[in-house]
Amino acid sequence: MPIWIDTDEALELVCQTASQQACLALDTEFVWERTYYAQLALIQLSWGQDDCVLIDPLRIRDTAPLAALLENKNIVKLLHEAASDLPILQRWCKQELLPVNIFDTRLAAAFCGMGLSCSLNKLLTDVLQITLEKGETRSDWLQRPLSAKQMQYACEDVLWLPQLAGELKKKMGELGNLSWFTEEMRQFEQPEYYAQEPPEQAWKRFASSAPYMNAESLAVLKALAAWRESKARELDRPRPRLLRDEQLLTLAEMKPRTAAELQRLPAFWPKNIKKYGAEILAAVEQGRQNQGLEIVVKPAKRLPADLFRKRLRRLQSLVKKRADAQGIDPVLLATRKQLASLVNAAAEQSLEEANMPQGWRAELLGDSFQELLNHNFKE
Repeated sequence: MPIWIDTDEALELVCQTASQQACLALDTEFVWERTYYAQLALIQLSWGQDDCVLIDPLRIRDTAPLAALLENKNIVKLLHEAASDLPILQRWCKQELLPVNIFDTRLAAAFCGMGLSCSLNKLLTDVLQITLEKGETRSDWLQRPLSAKQMQYACEDVLWLPQLAGELKKKMGELGNLSWFTEEMRQFEQPEYYAQEPPEQAWKRFASSAPYMNAESLAVLKALAAWRESKARELDRPRPRLLRDEQLLTLAEMKPRTAAELQRLPAFWPKNIKKYGAEILAAVEQGRQNQGLEIVVKPAKRLPADLFRKRLRRLQSLVKKRADAQGIDPVLLATRKQLASLVNAAAEQSLEEANMPQGWRAELLGDSFQELLNHNFKE
């Protein structure tokens, strides 16, 4: 039976014990349906087959003991898909927390050629021949008390992580990929990994529409997107609850000046107009005033489809060849979207602005990848 922790005093005591361990398995359960930020509902902590702790974040007020564990460089923290858990934990801890010494079994599996999107259950089945019961996947984790099945499910997500991590680490060592994996894990120790993008950059969600807008519409789009992002964070509500994407684009195109004009726009909710109408109109006006600062971006010249596919396939083939030789999932090395972006950048002779592979990725891809792009695929 797991230990249930729902007081600050109990959390401090259990974290004192956990701080003596060489590694800790960690997981979270959260709900992300009606809020901008994920609602942390449960934290699972384990350091052995007989030790599982369930921490109730709905009751804990002093988060410092857990933050200290995450920042303890002497303890390996084992997670599956750390990208989901660590930002949520950092926000819950309410401090400039920088987790260190992270071991992500999902990424480790990709360095073993097992697929970047490999679920924990599939990994456990393939590596340890253990299959978990997943009946509580869509459970209500905010309910209290949790059922016995929920608690069992939560514990099983961490109990096997140490053994799984050991097997994956051994495999990476055999493939010669362990140093690259270690380099990849350092991303979780960087402040920029957890930094929220400024609201002023929220318009980039509509980047595909921007080149077809005039200066005034683009300026209004930017102002509205920034307002929606700031408001969603302030109220902790999903963006579409304030304005759906299509509504925001309609506003940027129509640019209403008055409440009456706003009310005449199709598919706008009267309730939201009443709540946020004045702020929306203020954002539209702000955009109008900023239009002189905009430089209209013309649509990029697209390569002929056949030529684009040919060049993309050449990059994909090179990536797959290098990844397969090292036993790494090619998607971890470079996604199709990233490669497509590089093909277009090479065609536009703007590689210096492109997001080129860095670190171990550049090392593995080698000079031939860079040369192919630099010479725009010319033999």
